[in-house]
Amino acid sequence: MPKAPSAQAGPSRPNCGRPVKPIHKTVDLLRSNEAQKRKGKGKEKEILGDGLMGLIDDVKRLPGMIQVEKFAETRALEIHAFQTAIKVAAAQGSTRAFQSLPRHLRRRAASHNPRRVPKRLRSKAAAEIDPGDTIAKKHRKIARLRRKGTLRDHISRTEQFALRQKNKTWLPTHVWHAKRYHMTNLWGYRLPLTPTLKSFRPAYRAGRRKVVGFDTSYYGIIELEGAREEIIGVLGRLSGGKFAGSKYEDGSRVANIMLYHYDSFPTSLIGQAEVIWQTPSESEMKRVWLRLHPSIFNETWNALKMATSQLQQSESSSIRTLQIRDLRGDINSIDLIGPKAGKVLRRILRLCKDEKGVKNKFFENLRDLDDPAQLTEGMVAGLKVHDPRLNFPPPRLSSKNEDSREEDILRSDHLLPSSELAQSTLWNGDVREDLSKAAYTKYQLDARRHRLGLPGTKLRPMSTDDRIPIILYQRSIASPRNTSEGFYGFTILLPPGTWAQYFLSSLVYSGVLFGGIIERAVQHREAGVPCFPEDYGQICKAGKQWEVKKGDKEKETFDRKPPGRRPEFGLMGTQDPWWPDWSKVMIPDSQNKDTGEESSVNGSPPAIKPWLLPFPFTSHLTSLLDPSSLLRMLNAFRSQRSMAPLSSEKGHQLFDTALVHVEVNVLGRGSPGDMAMICGLPKGERKEWIEAYEKGDKADSGELNDLHKLGERLPSQDSVIGYATTGNFSLSRGQGYALGTITLKSWVDALRDAGGAERVDGWEKRVLVGVKNRDGRLSRLAELKVVLN
Repeated sequence: MPKAPSAQAGPSRPNCGRPVKPIHKTVDLLRSNEAQKRKGKGKEKEILGDGLMGLIDDVKRLPGMIQVEKFAETRALEIHAFQTAIKVAAAQGSTRAFQSLPRHLRRRAASHNPRRVPKRLRSKAAAEIDPGDTIAKKHRKIARLRRKGTLRDHISRTEQFALRQKNKTWLPTHVWHAKRYHMTNLWGYRLPLTPTLKSFRPAYRAGRRKVVGFDTSYYGIIELEGAREEIIGVLGRLSGGKFAGSKYEDGSRVANIMLYHYDSFPTSLIGQAEVIWQTPSESEMKRVWLRLHPSIFNETWNALKMATSQLQQSESSSIRTLQIRDLRGDINSIDLIGPKAGKVLRRILRLCKDEKGVKNKFFENLRDLDDPAQLTEGMVAGLKVHDPRLNFPPPRLSSKNEDSREEDILRSDHLLPSSELAQSTLWNGDVREDLSKAAYTKYQLDARRHRLGLPGTKLRPMSTDDRIPIILYQRSIASPRNTSEGFYGFTILLPPGTWAQYFLSSLVYSGVLFGGIIERAVQHREAGVPCFPEDYGQICKAGKQWEVKKGDKEKETFDRKPPGRRPEFGLMGTQDPWWPDWSKVMIPDSQNKDTGEESSVNGSPPAIKPWLLPFPFTSHLTSLLDPSSLLRMLNAFRSQRSMAPLSSEKGHQLFDTALVHVEVNVLGRGSPGDMAMICGLPKGERKEWIEAYEKGDKADSGELNDLHKLGERLPSQDSVIGYATTGNFSLSRGQGYALGTITLKSWVDALRDAGGAERVDGWEKRVLVGVKNRDGRLSRLAELKVVLN
């Protein structure tokens, strides 16, 4: 008789170690789901097990006596199962499979393609898709053609992306942002405007408690190389602020200045700039980086060229070798704002072994840094780190407050600025060019991880791995008046290429929330610091372009609505709802008639060109009460920069057209919005407003309170002294708050009224105004404070 087959006999096919995981097609998932439905499984699976007959058989076997506690526990489990089944059935009828995912993991394609959801939900997602939906099949065909290279006449994916950047430039992190943010074309770039998820409060909380990040690679850098006297000679004729001296020239600190056109200070403002000096070297040539907003890059470039040519033509000038280079695209940057910015950097970065001494001690102390505000403002550190992908994924930020040694940090000499700490090879153009392409792709790094065997093991740096030079400097968004409401963090300068995306991936995984253009502007408003160019409308060319573009978009939205669905600005007393008309503010209606008569005789009326009173002049406003004192102070500054003094005839014109940035703090209810009118209180009404405010908002017998009655009076055009550039409810202050601009003359008049005949005890030297939204009917009492920076 033949022997029975042995139980130990193995299969005829050799064992292949790890089982092969099949990749199911969408069509197969749909067919499988239909088959499961016919069998009574899947979505229509029976909840009661074997059915009704099984329950009847179970009843016959019930005992005559029961234990109450055990019986109650069993019935409780059954009731819980019934409730769960009801919830599941209700959810299946009202929600879809992709909606069960967290919002930050949802994708648009998940509603058409079941493979865009986790594996456990694919069967349910396939059943919910309409059988006639062919979007997923079409996309799979396009992907197959792209992979074979037969799409669009053998155009690669990189070339396709290049064709889509004809009229704008993508950031290195564009693909990541485009999936999660509303994108817009601004300043020649495709930039993230705001996340698709709710971000107003989350972004504020992240900036106050953890970290919020911004990809600022759209900022451009202009490099000046030449002798020290040449650089100072050119920048001195263009800038308003300190940028030279031992404090900055050793490269240990970043200087923030305002740029103007050649010899035109204080008018013809260009915008803000950051000045970074290279650390001293053996060469006599110096290098300086000007980090600029993209809206003023071309204007600054032309101003530098003009200043260089003007100084070269002068006989006493020694400018002969100054070189100006455009470094746009050569240096990327990321801003990290929040108290735990240092801890995040310590988690995602690994310092190279050759970085010793003060750099190693600085990097180690970042772990115990409670807040970047503890560092010197503008402090620079040059570090060399390994590829962050080697250490991916980094440890996440803890939600608990970690213990730190604050006294040790404040006493440590390793967190003080120094020339040795600021040295970096990122200044070398050859180094940046060599690092423009990473040595290893993600596929190659994944293969190295696979060879390690144990999942989760971090890769050890090899000699062939990239060593990335970065420049790290402290960033402060704070007003000198109240530093507790400010935001502090770091700016990271990176080599070109895809390094910004690699760093961003590690930052996001460690718990950093990234924001867009709107979140960045809101952060400045919460800190009481004007944001460029959003808060510089009509003051400079970039600010005016931003204001006009924003006003045109709002007007277009307004015109699309029918008359019954849009505010009637004329009935609300709003004459300029889209952008401010400073000619009406600086020349009241009572003077317009005289101006019109003069223009009819002499030709065109005089042009009104507002200009911004810069810092530090804003901290001495009590001494700028007349045109002569203002002109005297401006000429003193111009003489320090080798500029010709302004004529005495310009004193009155400058005094009448000067603007100052102000903080608008609403007293009581209400919140000012963008383009809210700031109106001076009429003579004799200041005391009346104060008394109404001190009474409170409560009214007797249901009548309107006095504050409400005063607010119903429509302000005249002559009473408008300025406009709010940006405003909303302030989460830092718990009340309505805005940043705006008013005329210097109106500020001086309001300051005199506060200490004059209408003086009230406790309200001396407090400048009070009325604030009215462009679409509102009530004016709110508010207090003004001059922005000091």
